Amino acid sequence: MRGMVVMKASCIVWLLAASLSAADLKSSVDKLLGTVPSGGKAAVVVFDLDRQKLLYSAHGGVPMSPASLVKLTVSACALHQFGSTYTMSTTLVAMGGSPRDGVCPQLGVIAGGDPCLDEHFYDQDPDRAFVEWAQALKARGITRIAGDIVIDGSRFSGPIRPDTYPQDPENQQRWYSAPASAFAWNDNCIEVRVVPTRAGEPCTVQLRPRSSRVVVRNLTKTVATRGDSNITVSRDPNANTVTVSGSYSRASDWFEVAIHSDPDLLTGDHLRSILVGAGIAVGGKVRLGAVPADAPVLVATSHDLLPALTILNVRSQNFYGEMLLRQLGVARVGEGSISAGCTAVDTVLRELVGPDVSGYTVLDGCGLSYDNVACADFFARLLWSIHTSPMAAEYVSTLKREDSGAVKGYVKTGSLAIASNLAGYLDRPRKGGRVCFAILLNRGTARGFAWGSTLRERLFQALCRGIE
Repeated sequence: MRGMVVMKASCIVWLLAASLSAADLKSSVDKLLGTVPSGGKAAVVVFDLDRQKLLYSAHGGVPMSPASLVKLTVSACALHQFGSTYTMSTTLVAMGGSPRDGVCPQLGVIAGGDPCLDEHFYDQDPDRAFVEWAQALKARGITRIAGDIVIDGSRFSGPIRPDTYPQDPENQQRWYSAPASAFAWNDNCIEVRVVPTRAGEPCTVQLRPRSSRVVVRNLTKTVATRGDSNITVSRDPNANTVTVSGSYSRASDWFEVAIHSDPDLLTGDHLRSILVGAGIAVGGKVRLGAVPADAPVLVATSHDLLPALTILNVRSQNFYGEMLLRQLGVARVGEGSISAGCTAVDTVLRELVGPDVSGYTVLDGCGLSYDNVACADFFARLLWSIHTSPMAAEYVSTLKREDSGAVKGYVKTGSLAIASNLAGYLDRPRKGGRVCFAILLNRGTARGFAWGSTLRERLFQALCRGIE
């Protein structure tokens, strides 16, 4: 008879065990949420993707700060829009005619908004990308660039960083506030290293990118013993001027601060320095300008999207989020700006999760803006939508592994001074199947937020025990 279900005894036992597990999950999470201090905000949603069943929900529709969980959406939109085989490229071309007798009239750079010209893709040596370009030019017989190096960074436009980022000088100079630009190198940061000289004398301050547009105030001192263990560097609020101070008896590690302005030009200056160091003379200056797309190609470098998404999600690299946001803007709106990128994300999300994207409003590509808003229900819907799409396996591969007991986790964290969030997938070890979840904890009006990270971890462990 249609609609009739016959259950074996083993199936009844399984269902009973599942209901007990669900009850345990609810009891454990409810108890933990009861520890949220007055004024604090918390939301938890857990959904069984294979059984299409909501396992737990508390405050899932409450608007909260998503912090870096924004990267979950940007990476999903990028993968949906471009596909995993998409590449981002930078091309060096000959301007003013083809090279003759080892001389290139001008060197043009067609910047494609590639975020990957950094240590992550060059064995911890960001210079290597440009060294390889120099080698490729020399292999073509080029020993001199008679004129300028012209940077075409027109793929991106508008402000180089969101004005919704925290505006205090401390946040503005930190690496996580680095700007986006079409010709970006080394995550668009200024790196500083101190090398002692003779006792009593100033240290040598090494800099990259090597550019006269960066001014260094060297207040350091070389000492024989017991020097500072950490480098002291600050960048002026409104300039590419760095102040280095302290006493040093040994060389420091590289320390990075965000570029304030002109990232395309600073990158071009560093390229020029590398070329000259490799024996390619440069007669002109580095400047911005239009570069003909049909000029003779000298060197072309590209990087795959999927590894870039892994850097975005696993390392939570804000710079990658802002670069990819602008790439989405170019693809969907025809403009590589912040506003175009946010419009593009909204459009792509409607294709991924449906026309209703309520509960999600963001102002950047990384989640650093404190006025971003999202809810736990939205992230559960997003993760469910990806799970049912052809890109599911590739997307999960970009997430951070976070296991608990026998449960395998694929997660993204999201942290600010006011937020401690976690979302992703959990794989059951024995029952099989996959669960998606979202944990959003915000300070709200609570007197402090020391409880946030601890509670987030305890909730994650409780979810893993509850589904195991």
